[in-house]
Amino acid sequence: MHRCEKCLNTSTRPRIEFDKQGVCNGCQRAEQKKTIDWAERWKQLEKLCDKFRHADRWNVIVPVSGGKDSSYVAYRMKHDLGMNPLCVTFSPPMPTDIGRQNLDNFRNSGYDSGYDLIEIRPNPDVYRRLCKKMFIEQARSKFPFVIGIGTAVSRVALNFDIPFIIWGEEGESEYGGKGTSGDFITWEYMTKFYHEGNDLSKWTDEFTPTELQWWTLPEKKDFDTLSATWWSKWEPWDDELHKQVAIDKCGLKGTPAQTGTFTTHSQVDDMMQDLLMYECFIKFGFGRATADCNLAIKAGRMTREQGLEIVQKLDGEFPLQYLYEYCDYFDMEPNEFWEVINNHANLDILKPTEDSSRPYILKETLNDI
Repeated sequence: MHRCEKCLNTSTRPRIEFDKQGVCNGCQRAEQKKTIDWAERWKQLEKLCDKFRHADRWNVIVPVSGGKDSSYVAYRMKHDLGMNPLCVTFSPPMPTDIGRQNLDNFRNSGYDSGYDLIEIRPNPDVYRRLCKKMFIEQARSKFPFVIGIGTAVSRVALNFDIPFIIWGEEGESEYGGKGTSGDFITWEYMTKFYHEGNDLSKWTDEFTPTELQWWTLPEKKDFDTLSATWWSKWEPWDDELHKQVAIDKCGLKGTPAQTGTFTTHSQVDDMMQDLLMYECFIKFGFGRATADCNLAIKAGRMTREQGLEIVQKLDGEFPLQYLYEYCDYFDMEPNEFWEVINNHANLDILKPTEDSSRPYILKETLNDI
């Protein structure tokens, strides 16, 4: 295991690549983006919007959570590009009170005229069974949500005949992975990288086809009729700017502190997000602090050395405050829950501790990695 020479990405991250200087592909793309003519890209986005602009109907779908990034995209589409968005939420499996408040604040948006919002709330028993299966088999408890953001939103777009969708960032390019130079999301890209080979529609031994509808991607011929893209293709991705606009214009609220990181306004809508990032840590050796520090380092708000100190202190914290909520959700006893965690712990890079708040730590200190 080693880390990027510029940020804190680890060599254990899926689909990460490094150049001869030890710089990850996420940082390489960050440098490449500095050469983009963003004013020209904005003009191209305006032309794209013109293609779908209709005064008398919804003309773009913006998937939203009530969080900073999706709120920002929806606000810019409506107020700066003059679009009439239909916002679509795919509810997280274990929503928090502040997450519900933020979604309501966004929809109501007393600062402007509000937003039309469809909230997809899948059958909770089916959702729970899917999350439990992914937790036990792959230690990816929130993966049904990750898949649903694409599959369910795409189905809404087709059913409402709104062929234009704009998601937030292309994570593969922003964070380190197999990014694409194309402007639009293809069926192949969605299934290969976002679903990572998991086709939930094939799980008919445990679920009926009806139960799996929200998690079934439309057929390729139908999906290919959509113009689905990411905001990060048209404007530099700036999470701090997004946060401020969401606070000022959409009523975003934060929390005093979050497990395993230093941020206050990111991913606050779901208890399971904390477990998801802990699962990343036990499998790959990086957690939420690493992800948030990387954003700050690339934006020039933090040095790599400062990031190392934060990651040393916070990465790998387990969200003890939610332990019994997780056990209740998965219908497990605590010992069963920890058995799953221990089965997926990567002991090539981790060692166990007696500290219940950090059950595993890296074998090597960060300065040695």
